[in-house]
Amino acid sequence: MNQRQMQILDSLSNLEILTRSQIQTLHNTKSTRNTNFIMQSLKPYTRSIRLKENAYYLNKKGAELTGAKRQFRVNEQLTHKLMRNDAYIYFEPHKWLVEQEVKVMNISVKPDAYFVIGNSRHFLEVDNTQKWNVNVKKMKYYRKLKETNAFQQKYGSFPSIVWVIKHESRKDKLMKVADELELNINVYVHDEII
Repeated sequence: MNQRQMQILDSLSNLEILTRSQIQTLHNTKSTRNTNFIMQSLKPYTRSIRLKENAYYLNKKGAELTGAKRQFRVNEQLTHKLMRNDAYIYFEPHKWLVEQEVKVMNISVKPDAYFVIGNSRHFLEVDNTQKWNVNVKKMKYYRKLKETNAFQQKYGSFPSIVWVIKHESRKDKLMKVADELELNINVYVHDEII
């Protein structure tokens, strides 16, 4: 197995599932044909599901090879995870933690990702099919987390919240709630980051 193949398997381990085009972008495989050829060579370590294009994830053998902490299961979160991975590709963070709970005192938030670019820290939220009241509730938890001053004391400021949404219609509503709660938020429609 060559270095590029192992890097692709490591990406699948870290990001759980990637489409052919996401792999092509992340690993600079140049063409669809070349990416398909590479992924065919990795078939003993991966599985795929057909969406608009193939999406790949590690099978048991691939998970064991890479030391993956968890093995991906196809479920209703599939599109959500692919949107999260588009954000990873777009922002190119040097630190990326997926779905890890942030707990300060008795306040707990579980962002879709926590990431760092340079000295800037960010929470990522992906809204694919989420109910509106869940978004508002989550923002209120971020406000409570901000009020603890834990991040400000440790890093100098509270992380900005990056929200990736599927529908433009939610952008202004999210911005309004964030302003009311005095949160620094950036909202991207998914099409803007792919």
